[in-house]
Amino acid sequence: MINHYIRTHLEDFVEQLYLKHEIFTPAEITISNISRQMNIVVEYTTAKHFKGVSFRAPSGRFIILLDKNRSRQEQRVDFFHELGHLLRHAGNQLVMPDSFLQYQEADTEQFALYALMPFSMLKQLELSSDRKQAIQQIATAFTVGIELASKRFDQILRREFERTMIAETISTSSNPRKEVKSNETKEPQFMVYYDPAGTMDGPSQLVVVLDEWTLMNCREIDLPIGERLPEIDEEDLQDFNGVPVHESDLICFDGKVTLQVHELLYRYDLTKRKFIIQMNRVEMLIAQDQEMTRRLEW
Repeated sequence: MINHYIRTHLEDFVEQLYLKHEIFTPAEITISNISRQMNIVVEYTTAKHFKGVSFRAPSGRFIILLDKNRSRQEQRVDFFHELGHLLRHAGNQLVMPDSFLQYQEADTEQFALYALMPFSMLKQLELSSDRKQAIQQIATAFTVGIELASKRFDQILRREFERTMIAETISTSSNPRKEVKSNETKEPQFMVYYDPAGTMDGPSQLVVVLDEWTLMNCREIDLPIGERLPEIDEEDLQDFNGVPVHESDLICFDGKVTLQVHELLYRYDLTKRKFIIQMNRVEMLIAQDQEMTRRLEW
């Protein structure tokens, strides 16, 4: 059923974390087991203003506080949300800019989804072809609510569908790549534009030209941030006829900025090959990534 799914960087992060701590089955994904494995103190308290809180105590121990009045399922979701903050984020959210706060919350929401239902375990289930039954199977196997199981199942189906369509397009294309004109570049091209009136020390725009093979076969590509690239002048940029990428098309993880090619292919098919990236957005992503810390040594 699931043949073309490709994991994201964040999913790989979760998979590596579980391998390191020898967590191989859904039954091992519990608050007590994971907190013990990662040396985290979990305390239950009556909380009126929060579902969960995580912090580092003066002693150096990492603490997660959970609301004891919430259900066990809700506490598990809250625990993994806070675990995501501990593993991946730094900084005081009370004084953090809204853009950083929103980014961290979205990141931990995805982390919790992957940590509660890792793909490596989920794909081992013999899921029913009936959507409702399949979701119930996932909810039961991973001890999560129907809503959360449905969200993860639909996410996987959507990505599987995208990759399946790409594979079918490649195999049935009436214009195979061997017939592509010889003057077509078969790898991404990158150029930069320096705005003489801008306030940035570096380039203000990164220009990307994607070839057909990359669009059809790569879910994401690394951007050559910081490398010396050919420059494009203002006149050529105006004639470039590129489309701007969306903020969601860019991800910075572990120091690397990636362009989500699959999103561009889904949005434009093969009708667009030229794209423009605003470097101020890239700098913000890099700054957000620097606020994170990966503590795989726990």
